[in-house]
Amino acid sequence: MNKLFFLFFFFSCDQVYLPKQKAFFAHQFPSPNYILSNNREKKLCKYSFQINELSEIKFDKKCNSIIKYKLLNSKLFLTNIKIDNNLELVNLDFNNRVAENSLKSNVIKSSEFNDVSRKVYAKYFTFIGDTPSNTQFYITDSISNYISGSLYFDSKPNYDSLLPSIKYMNNDIRKIIQTFKWN
Repeated sequence: MNKLFFLFFFFSCDQVYLPKQKAFFAHQFPSPNYILSNNREKKLCKYSFQINELSEIKFDKKCNSIIKYKLLNSKLFLTNIKIDNNLELVNLDFNNRVAENSLKSNVIKSSEFNDVSRKVYAKYFTFIGDTPSNTQFYITDSISNYISGSLYFDSKPNYDSLLPSIKYMNNDIRKIIQTFKWN
């Protein structure tokens, strides 16, 4: 009788069991608090902006900078380029980098930011897909200054798992653009 019950119980279900899908860790990020980029470098460099206090910024002698986010294992690279009647050439170089980066993306979203009173003009690209850089942007005064920015994570590109971190970083990048000032 026990054997019959066991056989009935074992074969009575038609449900096929599948292994669980891989899941990604859901990050819980603290609310950002923004501070002015380091004053010592601000005097050396002719621009300033606000950064997340959880980040760490380092400038070199040419006013290029790296903003590190240890919590997110990411870096935001800012490259300072002097314009000398070559804005079109600098924009072409930037657009070539965007095109190269977009080869592995599914969708590219772009937006612009213009503040004529502060002479801040920016273009911002977000790449959806497993791309090396998920966000690229530039900020210029269209006369003599140009800042190019790229976001990189210190991990294998996997858009689905990086999406919460990308969204968090994109908010910080928007804050950098919105608070950017030429000194």
